[in-house]
Amino acid sequence: MHDFPLDAAGARMRPALRRNFRRLLAPQRMAFIGGTQVERTLTTLRDREFVGEVHVVHPKRSEIAGYRCVPRIADIPSPPDAVFLAVNADATIRALDELRRIDAGGVVCYASGFAEIGEAGAERNRAFIQASGDMAVVGPNCYGLVNYVNHGSIWPSPFPVLETGRGAAVISQSGNVTGHIVSNGRSVPYSYLISAGNQAVLGFEDYIDGLVDDPNVTCLGLFMEGIRDVPAFARACLLARSKAIPVIVCRSGRSDLGAAMAASHTSSLAGRNEYYEALFARLGVIETETVPQFLEMMKIASLSAPLAGTRLAVSSSSGGDNGLAADYCSFAGLQLPPPTEAQVAAIQPLLPEFGHVSNPFDFTAGNWGNEKLLTPMLTTLLSGAVDAGMLVVDFAPAGSPYRGSPAHDAMDRALAAAGKAAGKPVYHASVNTGGITPEASQRMIAQGIVPLQGLHDAAQVIARWAAHGERVRRDAADGGAALDRLVPHAVPPLSGAPRTVNEADSKRRLAAHGLTVPDGRVLSRAELAGLPDEAVAAPMVLKALHDDLPHKTEAGGVALNLRGRAEILAAADRMVDSVARHAPQIRLERFLLEPMQAPPLAELIVGVKRDPLFGMVLVIGAGGILVELVKDAVPLLLPVGRDDVEAALRGLKCFPLLDGFRGRPAADLTAVVDAVMAIAAFAGAHLDTLAELDVNPLMVGPAGAVAVDALIVEVPRPD
Repeated sequence: MHDFPLDAAGARMRPALRRNFRRLLAPQRMAFIGGTQVERTLTTLRDREFVGEVHVVHPKRSEIAGYRCVPRIADIPSPPDAVFLAVNADATIRALDELRRIDAGGVVCYASGFAEIGEAGAERNRAFIQASGDMAVVGPNCYGLVNYVNHGSIWPSPFPVLETGRGAAVISQSGNVTGHIVSNGRSVPYSYLISAGNQAVLGFEDYIDGLVDDPNVTCLGLFMEGIRDVPAFARACLLARSKAIPVIVCRSGRSDLGAAMAASHTSSLAGRNEYYEALFARLGVIETETVPQFLEMMKIASLSAPLAGTRLAVSSSSGGDNGLAADYCSFAGLQLPPPTEAQVAAIQPLLPEFGHVSNPFDFTAGNWGNEKLLTPMLTTLLSGAVDAGMLVVDFAPAGSPYRGSPAHDAMDRALAAAGKAAGKPVYHASVNTGGITPEASQRMIAQGIVPLQGLHDAAQVIARWAAHGERVRRDAADGGAALDRLVPHAVPPLSGAPRTVNEADSKRRLAAHGLTVPDGRVLSRAELAGLPDEAVAAPMVLKALHDDLPHKTEAGGVALNLRGRAEILAAADRMVDSVARHAPQIRLERFLLEPMQAPPLAELIVGVKRDPLFGMVLVIGAGGILVELVKDAVPLLLPVGRDDVEAALRGLKCFPLLDGFRGRPAADLTAVVDAVMAIAAFAGAHLDTLAELDVNPLMVGPAGAVAVDALIVEVPRPD
C-alpha cells in the first residue's frame, strides 16, 4: 500500500460530511420518523444487537413497535447519529431542515418523487440537497442500510444474522437488488449494505472514500445503474486502489433497453457500455457480469489471500468435472500446468492401477472421502509451480440420503491441510450454482477454504482475483506514481454551435502537436493552372476544401492518382460541379493538393469524441472503408499513456496487419503510438473547445504513420 495524493484533487469528503458519515455507520443514538415503514424497521432492529438509544417521532401515536414516540423532531432529547426518515417527499425536505438544525449525523431517506421523476422533481431535489447541509444523507428513493458492524441497521425487512461484522461493503442503487444481495445463501461476509437510491447527496465516490479506511471493510461492492461524476468516481476508486482495497462492480444498463430503464429509475446519465468498460479497466475496478458472479467475487476478495499468479491445480473424482474445469479455466485465462515427473512419481503409487496424474487431476471415485490418501496427493500437487488449488465437488441436494456425508468434510480437511502445507490459497468449487450447502460453506471458511458456487463463475472470479493481485504488486513496485494520471479529464459543457474545420487547417493544427501529415498545399483554381509540370509529375491527390464540407467523398470532392496539370485541372472542374449539385450553398474556391501516399500495411482511424459523462474518449480502430464494416475499435479515456495506446493497438483484430502478417514487413509501432499520442495531446490542449475529431485514415507503413485525412469539430470560446 502507498499514499496517493488525491485529497488536493477533490476525492475526499469535506470534514463535516465525513464526521457525519462515520456517525451514521457507528450510531449511538438513532431516530425513526414516520409510520408503516418505521414500524417494520423497528421490528427488525429489535431482533438485532443494537445497544444504543432509540427515539421515534410520530405526531399522533404514543408508541410504535414497543418504542415510545415523541410528537416532533424538536422533542428528540439529543442529536441522533442515524435517522430513518419515511415520510412523503415534501415532508422529507421539511424534516431534513429540522434535523440539520438539531445536528443530526446521517439520514436514510425512504421517499421517492425527486430527480427520478424528471423535471417535475428537479426543484424538489435541489431543495432536498440544500436542506441536507453537512448531514450524510442516503437516498432519496432508497430502502435502507444494513449494519453488521455496529448493528444500527435501518432495514424494513428481516435479513440474515452473520457471525462476523467484517466483510464486503456493498453500495447499491437498487433497494430490491440490495435485498437480493443481503439475503443470498452463498456465505458472503458483509460489513455494511447501503441502498444508495438517487445519490442526491452521497454518491459512489463519497461511499468509497468514507469506507476505504474502515478496518471492517475487506472490499467494496458496487451495484450501479450509472455514475454521476466520472472524475470524482475515478479519484475515489484510485484511492481504494492505493490502499489495495478491491472495488467490484456489477452494473445494469449494459443493453440499450437496460440503459433506458436505469435512467428512468434513478435519473443517472447512462453512458455507452464500452466507455464504462474502459473506465473500469483503467481504474483497476473488477467488473462482473451477473449478480451471482458479483457475490462470488466479493466472497473471494474477502476470504482469500492475494494470488501470486494465474496457475491453478484442479482436482476432482470425475473426468467430466475435470473436463468442464479445464474448459472454464482456459476460457477465464487461468493456466493449468502439468505435474512434473517428480510429482507424478510421488502421486502415482497412491492411485488405483488405472489412475493417471494430470492437471486437472482425477483422484478417482475409489478415493472419494479418503482423507489419508488425498492429503499427500493434494499437498504434492500444490507444492509445485502453481499459485492456488481448487477442489471440484458438489454436495447432495436436500432429501438425498447422501446429504451430510462425512466424505465431503474429509475431502475438505485434505484440501485445507494441503493448502496450509504448501502455503497456497485453496478453493472448493461446485459445478452447480447451488452445489454447496450454507452449513458446508461455513465449515470450509473456518478451515481457510473459500467455497465458490458454480464452476464457470469460480474460474472467472479466480482469474479476476489473480489479475487484481498482479495489479497490486505492480502498483507497489512503482509506488503508485502513475495512478494520478488515470483520472479522466473533466470537460466543461460546450455552449454555442459547433463548426467544422477544413482538412488543411485540421492537419496544420494537429501537426503542431506532432502528428505527421502529407506535404500539402492549399491552392485556388488559378494557382493550380500555374503549377509547373515537374511539380505534379508524381501521383497527386486533389481534395475540395471548405469548412462546410466535412464529408468530401460523398460530394465528389476527392480525386486520386492524378498526374500532370491537365488531370488536376479537369478533376478540379468536376469537383466544382459535383459539390454545387451536392451542396448548392457552397462555392468551392480552394483545393488541397497532396502527394499520393504509398500503399500502407494498414489503415487506422483515430478519433476523439466528447462525452458529457466520460469526458474525452479516444477511439482507435480499423480505418478506411473498414470502419463501418468490421467495427474493430477500442475506446480509451483521456489522458492516456503510451503503454495504454500500445495495448489498445495490440487488442485490435487488425493488429496482425501491423505485425508482419503473412511475411509482410512489420509496422513501426513506435511511430504509430507517437501519432496517437499527438492526437491525444491536441485533444488535451483543447478541452474547452473540442467537440470531436477524426483522423481517418491514419496510413501505417514500415517507416511511420501519416494522417491523410483529418477533421476537427469545435465550439469556439465566446469572445
